Amino acid sequence: MPTFLESLASQRAATLLHAILALVIGAIVPASGRADLAADTKAIQEAGQAYKVALERGDGKALTALWTPDGDIVDAMGNVMKGRDTVSMLEPAAEGEAQPGQPEIAVRETKLRFLDANVALEDGTVEVMPPGHAVPLRGRFSATWVRHEGSWKLAALREARGDEASGDETLASLDWMVGDWTVVDDVTAGKPATNKARIEVSTRWNPTRTFLLRDMKITPPGAAADAAIQVTQRIGWDPLSKSIRSWVFSSDGGHGEAAWSRDDGSWVARTTAVLPDGSQTSSLNIYSYDGKDKCLWRSLPTHVGGEHMPQVKITLVRKPGTGTTEGAR
Repeated sequence: MPTFLESLASQRAATLLHAILALVIGAIVPASGRADLAADTKAIQEAGQAYKVALERGDGKALTALWTPDGDIVDAMGNVMKGRDTVSMLEPAAEGEAQPGQPEIAVRETKLRFLDANVALEDGTVEVMPPGHAVPLRGRFSATWVRHEGSWKLAALREARGDEASGDETLASLDWMVGDWTVVDDVTAGKPATNKARIEVSTRWNPTRTFLLRDMKITPPGAAADAAIQVTQRIGWDPLSKSIRSWVFSSDGGHGEAAWSRDDGSWVARTTAVLPDGSQTSSLNIYSYDGKDKCLWRSLPTHVGGEHMPQVKITLVRKPGTGTTEGAR
């Protein structure tokens, strides 16, 4: 599972804004030796609070005003982004549109020191718990504040990787999958399927919690229950590649495997498979969990025996009383 800082490589504005928010609301430990230190420390704290308020209401214009014109962000992967251009991408949710789940942010060991009367350096560590995660993502940062046009503004943000999570911690981030799920809609090529298969999914931990075991029952349209295709999947931490991998086997003779990674709040399984007739396929299977009891699953075919296949999108809803407490059995 990528760390919090690796997730910034996607250069998506919302993720970067959460990182910056963590910086500006941290506990400041003042330096000493200047008579006006307390006033400048308070001014930086107030700038951080203004940033927090603007972020919560999705005010990209106000956020932009808290960066210097040439301020920039360099993430742990070496990607360079303009501070103002990045935060200006934030927009409030449309009227009637649900706000996305927000990560929980905890700033650790944050210190502020003044390099001179107009420049301050903030260093620290941050832990972020995104929706659907069981383990926090960790990182380190260094933020530069400068006095610009009479107020304190962000001039630079530099990030570094935190300690990598263990295999147990990483796999635990998929704990939300545990339970019994049913498909409530099925959309193929942008249109609801009128004659769709019935799909049931059940997920549980193995006794040692080293694998997630998923059983899927797919009944073709109009077929009897005994004609259902049974699919089993095992998801685990691969110590060789140091990543999450999965292996799947179908009762019709097909089989496949996938490498999993995080991307902007979703899980992406890069899948290769062999069908019963010997043909090979590959696809991107994307799981977007809402943090509660619903998951949007999209399958984007990248190769199907040389044929073009439509994209598939389904929504799975967890059955009441089958969450992680009951599922860890």
